[in-house]
Amino acid sequence: MVIWGLNTSPNCCLCDLELEYRDHLFILCEVSTAIWNMIFSRLGYSHLTLTSWTSLQQWLSRKDSTSPRTLKRLAAQVTIYSIWTERNKRLHEGVMATPESTFKLIDRHVRDVILGRRNRKNFMNLMLCWLRHE
Repeated sequence: MVIWGLNTSPNCCLCDLELEYRDHLFILCEVSTAIWNMIFSRLGYSHLTLTSWTSLQQWLSRKDSTSPRTLKRLAAQVTIYSIWTERNKRLHEGVMATPESTFKLIDRHVRDVILGRRNRKNFMNLMLCWLRHE
């Protein structure tokens, strides 16, 4: 936003410790990292750490036996959207949520999407996978 000439702080709205750029905001920020750790735990990954946007893309494209790719992609989409929403709430409304409360919102969104598509082939068993490591 600073590059576009907007009069705003260049620091991350989540932690105010680093400059805000894509990898920091969505992957490396301590707030984002805490949220991702909860997501990974829910998906059954115990030792997964993202280091960049590229590592996120690689994880999403990799097929593995821990979690279905459709669920990983759904969780990642909702997580990125939620981190961006949290950033905007802090910037524009001065309202801050904890990573735990953000995760609860992510959990609700993921459940709603799965329930709304439960009759589609790719979504039939996703709720069991999402809740398996609750």
